[in-house]
Amino acid sequence: DILEEKDMFKKHVLVAYTDLQAAGSRALLGLDPEHHKYEYRTLAVPEVPGLKPACVRGILCAPAEQEFQPIQILNCKYEQFSVAVVNAVVSGDVCHHVINRLMDECLRSGVEKITAVVALHFPHPAEPLYETTFFTSPVTSAPALPDDLQVSDPILNLLVQFLLVDALPATFLVVPGHKAAAGAANISDGSLPNIRLLQDTLTNITGLRFSHDISCSLVYKGTNDPQEAMVDLIYM
Repeated sequence: DILEEKDMFKKHVLVAYTDLQAAGSRALLGLDPEHHKYEYRTLAVPEVPGLKPACVRGILCAPAEQEFQPIQILNCKYEQFSVAVVNAVVSGDVCHHVINRLMDECLRSGVEKITAVVALHFPHPAEPLYETTFFTSPVTSAPALPDDLQVSDPILNLLVQFLLVDALPATFLVVPGHKAAAGAANISDGSLPNIRLLQDTLTNITGLRFSHDISCSLVYKGTNDPQEAMVDLIYM
């Protein structure tokens, strides 16, 4: 069907971006090719040229696999799921172009549900996982994000704003995290357990399978913007 071909996304989209730990992005890029057939697509955002992948494969691709793009879409062939990852460090002044493009495609594709996975800086986290929902019921027993939490993450704030305007049912699965070191996910910066927790939670609620091996082999390039590095010091 020609119309089907034009849709960028399936009905339920799992969304992540390069959060302070690259935990959400590495979790989703681990969608397991042993269990799911999927196609690789990307989204062009002409207003933000020159984006580079924040996470790259640390081991050689299998023949059916591809290198990950700065905006990577993985569309499941047999399940109504898509993965959309902003696999790039996008500065606060241009990220609205990226989120706008993403949400436009969601509306155009008739997406019915968004599930976003994010690592976020918390002053005093009380739980390993939080779940906040809009226009839909909770799918885990995790508590909602505290009302008084100051979220200084521009991409997350924009994503919420767009979802509220579009009234799109959305679930946010949020893990407290600290700035990750460049390189592979590890225990000392907390990125490894957060990636695992997000993947296990997604498997429980969607049935999708994720490869810890793929996620653990991804190499995070880190942010190389000196101004961003200063901001990171404040939030360490």
